[in-house]
Amino acid sequence: MKSVLIVYGTTEGQTRKIAEYIADDLVDRGVQFDLVDSATANAALTQPVYVAAIVCGSLHQHKFQSALVHFLRRNKAWLNGIPTAFLSVSLTAAMTDEQSRADLQEVVGAMYLDTGWTPVITRHVAGALRYSQYDYFKRLIMKLIAKHQGGDTDTTHDYEYTDWDDLSRFVEEFVSATQLQPRER
Repeated sequence: MKSVLIVYGTTEGQTRKIAEYIADDLVDRGVQFDLVDSATANAALTQPVYVAAIVCGSLHQHKFQSALVHFLRRNKAWLNGIPTAFLSVSLTAAMTDEQSRADLQEVVGAMYLDTGWTPVITRHVAGALRYSQYDYFKRLIMKLIAKHQGGDTDTTHDYEYTDWDDLSRFVEEFVSATQLQPRER
């Protein structure tokens, strides 16, 4: 039996980077895992052979990737039967005001209702501004949003807001809470 499934949905790559970071952290802890991009054919081949799962999705315009949502709908029965965590990646997670936090809770809650899946742990993770990957109009819109929120507006640079130390603490807590065992060497 495998230990952990890490499945993710990404748009500009920050959520993939976060999922890969989690995978590297699990390697360091000697925990087996499979890393699956929900937008690939491998996602449809995923079997219920895991003792735990970490799902990572990025939030764009109040929605998560459709491939990730479809994966959760298809696999909700067995995912609801094991310890799972959801990492919601967004720029909104970098904001500290109560309204932003409430908005995140509402969007994530709606996704849980839509998919029929409810994880044991939900964690909001700050993402990145990838100005270099945006077309002209998206760059302009993101700059205006960033300016309105007091964020970074120099479009000649990308900005990463992910707290990697906090992510390591999350992995440690998840491994401990789920009592995952290192693989035999």
